[in-house]
Amino acid sequence: MYARHWLKLAAARACHRPTTAPLTLSRRFASELSGRPTSSTEAREALAQGTRDLLNGSTAAALKSFERALSLGEATADAYYNKGVCEYSLGLTDMAISSWEQSLALDSSRADVHANIGNAYYLNKQDSMSALSHMKRAAELAPEDAEIQFNLGCLCEGSDDLRAAISAYDRAAQLGLEKAKTHLRNAMAKQMKRQL
Repeated sequence: MYARHWLKLAAARACHRPTTAPLTLSRRFASELSGRPTSSTEAREALAQGTRDLLNGSTAAALKSFERALSLGEATADAYYNKGVCEYSLGLTDMAISSWEQSLALDSSRADVHANIGNAYYLNKQDSMSALSHMKRAAELAPEDAEIQFNLGCLCEGSDDLRAAISAYDRAAQLGLEKAKTHLRNAMAKQMKRQL
């Protein structure tokens, strides 16, 4: 079971809304801007409208608002991040990855962006190597994020690196993620079986 950590929209980082799906889904988005000041009142309003649209579940309208803000010169990491969230929600995976990469170009220290890209590569593109690369970076940037640690464990286990998987699961369990305990026991059992 791979926890879906994607769609952590930037500024509302404390807001988790799990779904009833078997995979865990956290949705977060930027409700306030970080980074440089906005270039115009119109751009600020477009960003604010996009945030309101996301809160109301109007993903397509939010995407248009974020695109408008970007066209008005509001090229912030949050604007690209939220644009990517909208695109991913609408099934536009390649465009979402591109938007998230643009976000990283403006602020490479964002664990949530690396986690989203990693999840998109794994869940939608079946590219384990790219997913693992981004998830490792996310785990380095956010060592206290249990879901990122858990996802890293799943990716490491999937790539047959049980030692790294055990380490990541153990960290996630220490951070309070209950499901990590089961995965930790299973990975340890696999490792013991290999040693016999």
